[in-house]
Parts: sequence; structure tokens; C-alpha cells
Amino acid sequence: MKRTTCAILVLTLLFIMGTSAMAEDIKLKDTILKLDYNPIKINLPDCTTQIAVVKFTESSPINQIGKSQIFRYLPSIDVGTWIGKAVYSQLKSQGLNVEYYETMDEAGDMFIITGIANKVFINRPGQLEMEYKIQFDGMVSKNNKLLFAQNYISKQEKDMLNTGDNAGKLMAGLHDTFPIFLPQALKIINEN
Repeated sequence: MKRTTCAILVLTLLFIMGTSAMAEDIKLKDTILKLDYNPIKINLPDCTTQIAVVKFTESSPINQIGKSQIFRYLPSIDVGTWIGKAVYSQLKSQGLNVEYYETMDEAGDMFIITGIANKVFINRPGQLEMEYKIQFDGMVSKNNKLLFAQNYISKQEKDMLNTGDNAGKLMAGLHDTFPIFLPQALKIINEN
């Protein structure tokens, strides 16, 4: 009887220790995604006005930008800075007179292109699946007056053997939305 009780206790302890070890293996590892932006060719209207691009705010802090079965993806820079600098890089690459600022106050009385980052997220439920979503509100203002605001969303689901670089998929989301957002923003600036 004592041997049976002892054996049950030993087996219970081994089971508990094994379950704890498996729980440690399941814990997601943090990995940092390097967020950057490479401009693409976009058909933009001519605009000779000096434009300020201001860092995007975040509707709520975006500290995690994705997950897989193994990793939790963290941004290399804050998402608002990433989108703001991407807008700046895109406009600068096409020869527009543009400056980047961290705050609206620094931009002064120039036309300001800015926005709110609502969602930037990658989900990799399996090795052969990938979903991403980028959602932001793009805005144009001047002298503290909002001239334009619209919501933009890019999302994709892919089933493929090699879904490519995770950060590159997020940049592709900006490539999807900028050809819509930036011509609209410049049109508003030209009309005012």
C-alpha cells in the first residue's frame, strides 16, 4: 500500500514537472521587427506648397505588432514615428517640399499631413499562413483646422510556402494605402 501511494506521488510530481516544462516551451519569445520604408512610384498631383509631415499618434499604444506560434513581434521604433517617417520619405522621394516634425507645434502654420495609427499587426497562425493588417486615419490640417480625414485599411491573408519577411509585409500595407491617401491629401492642400 505504501509503495503504491509512493509511486502515485512520484508519478504526480513527474507529471507536474513535465507540464511546467512544457508551459515554459510554449511561452512566446520576443523578437524585434525592423520597421522601415522604401518609397515606391506613386502618381501624385503637382504641389509647390511647403508641407509638414508630423509623427502619427497611436489610438492606443501599439507595443506588440504581431505573433506567431513561437514569437511575439515587437516594433523596432514606435509605430507613429514609422508611419510618419514613411509618409515623409514617400513625398520627399517624389521631389515635394516637405519637412518632418515630431509635434504639431513644431510644424507651425504649414499644411500638415499626419494621422492616427489604429492597428498594425501580423498574425502567423502557422508556417504556411500569414495575415497582416494596417489601419490608420490620414489627415490634413492647417492653422489648427482639420481640412481632411479618412480611414485607410490594408489587410491580406496568404497561404503559401514562403510568406517572406514579416516587416516587409507591413511595409507592403503602406504601399497599398499611400497611393490612395497621398494623392487625396495633396489635392486638399492644392485646393486650400
